[in-house]
Amino acid sequence: MTADIGREAVYAAEIAAFEGTSYEALVPIADLQAQAASITAADWWPHGEIEVVAARSDARSSSTRRRGAGRPVVRLAAPQMTSATLVHEFAHVLAGIDAGHGPVFRRAHVDLAGFCFGEHEACWLLDGYAAMGLQPGRRR
Repeated sequence: MTADIGREAVYAAEIAAFEGTSYEALVPIADLQAQAASITAADWWPHGEIEVVAARSDARSSSTRRRGAGRPVVRLAAPQMTSATLVHEFAHVLAGIDAGHGPVFRRAHVDLAGFCFGEHEACWLLDGYAAMGLQPGRRR
């Protein structure tokens, strides 16, 4: 696997965009699973249903992984049960898990923020990326 260049800058951009907003408020996993279902039900979503589960009780960070040829699974850590984290993890699915936090991921991230939160909030994320010297890639 190649180095995930830009990961820390992506995290900083997310903080700049969403910290202090309702998108960073902790919510029950059932609310996040409902939000996930609305994403995967969209006509444009290309990956079918994606399982969203709580991570182990000692997990400090969330993740999206695929075992073998199976569908990706989003695991949300208790301290990160937020809409912003869900959108981040779904951006990994949309971009392709192997895309890391590069330009393709950032495009998917902005697009999902726009779908889930609104175009104004997607611009917050674009501004955060610009402040970190990061650009989203082109849509595929």
